[in-house]
Amino acid sequence: MKIYFIATNQNICVGSYRIWVRDLSRTLNSLGHDCKIVKTVIEIPKEAEMVILSKNDYHLAESVANTLNCIVGCINLAADIKNKFIDFIITGSIEESISLSAYDNVFLYPLIELDYENISPKQHTENNTIKICFHGHYPHLSKFNPHLKQALEIFAQETKIELHVITGSENFTWNIGRPNVPIIYKHWNHKNFVHDIQQCDIGVIPNVTDLNAYIPQLRATQSRDQGWYHTDYNIRFKNKSNAGRAFVFYQLGIPVIADLTPSNLHILGDTSCGYCAHNSHSWLRALRQLKSHNLRRKVSLNARNAFKRLYDPCIWAQKLIEQINGSI
Repeated sequence: MKIYFIATNQNICVGSYRIWVRDLSRTLNSLGHDCKIVKTVIEIPKEAEMVILSKNDYHLAESVANTLNCIVGCINLAADIKNKFIDFIITGSIEESISLSAYDNVFLYPLIELDYENISPKQHTENNTIKICFHGHYPHLSKFNPHLKQALEIFAQETKIELHVITGSENFTWNIGRPNVPIIYKHWNHKNFVHDIQQCDIGVIPNVTDLNAYIPQLRATQSRDQGWYHTDYNIRFKNKSNAGRAFVFYQLGIPVIADLTPSNLHILGDTSCGYCAHNSHSWLRALRQLKSHNLRRKVSLNARNAFKRLYDPCIWAQKLIEQINGSI
């Protein structure tokens, strides 16, 4: 197929461009499709069969539909945006796909980073300081509160640790959930990212908000008829939640502790591949176990192998095109 991606912002530091435009187009080209990336509608010839708009270019759908006789798709559309000129949407997780189900054609292509496919995994050895890594958008740091924060503070009393925070945001203040442990901040840099990640021993992925910690009366609201109990989970998470931050750790050989975000369970449902946590006890138990460099090596290898098996970009890209063509 002749497929054109429109991306007015082609900054490699933007994950949505890097994964769903640059990397996806490369993968589709390797499968025999003819893919090109442009910045404007006028650069696309009449024979184009499909146009895919990058995350922030959805507003160009009407212009594409009125100019070209082709299928029009959009990447990562906000759930509250309605646009009758969009034929399909590409999402990064089941959670996001469900939130966009008002559209007839919603297809999943996970956040697979081609840059990290062939990187040798970290070789875990015994060391005196356990380096724990968070990477991602800085608002996720608030999700350390309260459970991961508590677990890290207890773990720091038992073991010498450092928390490495890698984020693309330079000007932010971490108030909510900041643990009282040694913290090293690093600015996300495409050239240094692999090195910065592989300096660390354990990856942590907090994403959900535990509403029981913020609204205590939820625990007290019980009903046998409705199946409400004081032990219930009450969590909140973004509709665009996904496993992308965990994927990078898997690819680079870092064992993962992640929360109960549904997408995390595709790999972490196999407990040989890492740990799911929610309350402080579960975060702390996982941290304590991963103090062993031998276990870190074993878990990270299992997760890496599972990721390679379950997230082959060629398989996902071919399935994406088949689903689009079969539905529109």
